[in-house]
Parts: sequence; structure tokens; C-alpha cells
Amino acid sequence: MTPEQEGTLDAMEVAAPAKVNLALLVGPSRPDGFHEVASLMVPVTLGDLVVVRRTPGDGLTVDCTVCPGEQNLAARMVRELEARLERRFEVAVHVRKQIPAGAGLAGGSSDAAATLVALERLFDLDLSPRLRYEVAAAVGSDVPFFLWPGPQLAMGRGQLLKEVALTAPLNLVVAVPETALATAVVYGWRDEDARTTLADFVPRARTLSSRVAAARTLRDVAALVENDLEASVVARRPEVGALRDRLLAEGALAAAMTGSGSAVFGLFADVEAAGRARARLLAPPGETVRAVLAREGHGLAGPAVAALPAGRVFCVSDLQAAPDGAG
Repeated sequence: MTPEQEGTLDAMEVAAPAKVNLALLVGPSRPDGFHEVASLMVPVTLGDLVVVRRTPGDGLTVDCTVCPGEQNLAARMVRELEARLERRFEVAVHVRKQIPAGAGLAGGSSDAAATLVALERLFDLDLSPRLRYEVAAAVGSDVPFFLWPGPQLAMGRGQLLKEVALTAPLNLVVAVPETALATAVVYGWRDEDARTTLADFVPRARTLSSRVAAARTLRDVAALVENDLEASVVARRPEVGALRDRLLAEGALAAAMTGSGSAVFGLFADVEAAGRARARLLAPPGETVRAVLAREGHGLAGPAVAALPAGRVFCVSDLQAAPDGAG
């Protein structure tokens, strides 16, 4: 956080981390249209930067390369807080994007949570924990996750959170194909492909919770990695599966799609192994991963994967203590 001051506090910067779903179990649709989920989520060191500046007399503006204006979740956060507090916030929100959109990394939700934190600090708001949670949950299912630090087990539609302790540090490579995916579309694919009931889902969710609580080593965490949405995505977007398999071929202890995709992640033994894998994923411009592997004498099942530029392959670690819940 870097405040800018001109007599009074005029602007506030808040980091907005991405999240990775180490595990994501999907249950049946709920009456509210969402799905029951059970997910082990961790914030990571890849992130956006949200800058909120006072603009008296100018109303609300949101500047973001991905989704500017009132449709941005940061704008929805401002409007939701205005409605709850019955006051206006005349601010300009600028989102410096680093988190790829349409990747299942919850960049928009994190930006919204960071906007809330910035407003609290900028206007010296004294919000109760309950109000913070209610405002965040009204904006999006993933938003409350970013208001508290560290790994959490998410239940319900993702808004019911339980803090968990992962003793092993996590070193991950996050790779994002050019394919962008919409969350609602991916869940629709899952509904087409599989039918599940609460009777099926609840025991799986309880088992996940127990296994998370018992996880002590990196191998224990790796054994938790799974994503119920992955099969439906890979069936329709095979490049996602090919990229996941590439991470495994590069030595990942486990690899999977995160959230509703399209990003995939690999969990590595240490930061050095993750760095080597990232370096090998960065194919020369215009050269496919298949071509790179063929040149290096390796094989790859499935379709070729477009070469990944540096801005779509990241070495990240988990954030065990993000400041004030927004990174």
C-alpha cells in the first residue's frame, strides 16, 4: 500500500492477489442458481494493483483495460457500499491488470475486494466484519475470500469460508492458454456432462475438509489437487489438458485447472524446480510447445499448444498472510 497525501489522504493503492483452487468439488445447482462447491483456495503472489483516488464532484469512474466502467466488479463494490451506507463515494478507480481475465484466477473479485479495502482506508470507514462480509458476498461469490489472509476452505456457493493452515510452502507455475472461458459457460458444460446430488456431494466435501485438516507435507497437499470442472473443459478445449500435461511432464507433483479455467497450475517441489519448468514453457515466439518438445526429443499426447509468452506463464508462491485481506 502506498498512500499519496496532499494535506489529507487523496489516494490509496492496494494489491489484489490472484487465487488458485488447489481442489474444487462441484455439487448440484442451488435454488439461487449457483452450484454447491467445496474448494481449497490459496491467494498467490501474482496480482493486480488497485488505485482509488478521491475525485470530489466527478462521481465514480473505473479505468481497467479488461472491463472499464460500471460493469467492473470494482464499480459494483462502490455502488454496493454506497447503498449500504447511504452515502456517495466520488472516486476514480484505476486497475493495473496483471492477472489474465477469463482464466479462473478471480482477478475481478480480488480487484473488488481491494477496492473495498481502499475505500475503508481512504474514507476512514469503521465497517464491522459482518458488514464487510455481506457487502463482499453481494458483489460476488469469490470476493469474501480476499478479505482475510491465507488459505481457506470455501463451501456453499464459495462464500462460506473456513481458515486452514498449510504448513508446507507452495511453489507453483501458473500457465494461461490464449483461450478465455466464462464461468457460467463452464458450469453449464459440467451440468451437461454430469449429474450429482447432495447425497453424492456432501460426503466428498466432508472428506476434503478432513484431508485438508490432516495435510502436513507437500505430498499431502499434492494429493488434494483435483477439479471437477476440468474434464468438461478439456473435452471442449483440449489445449487446456495439453498444458496441464506439459506441467506434469516438467516435473510437477500435481497439476490441474484452477477454478473454471482456462489457467492451469503445477505444484513443484521447490522454487528452483518451478523456475526451470517456467523457463521451458516459454517457447520461442511462433513455435508451439509440440515443436519445442519434438526438438528436445520429448513426446506430447494431444493437440499442440500455442507458444506461451512471458505474460502468460508465472512462477508464484502462496500468500500465507496477505495484508488486510486484499494482498
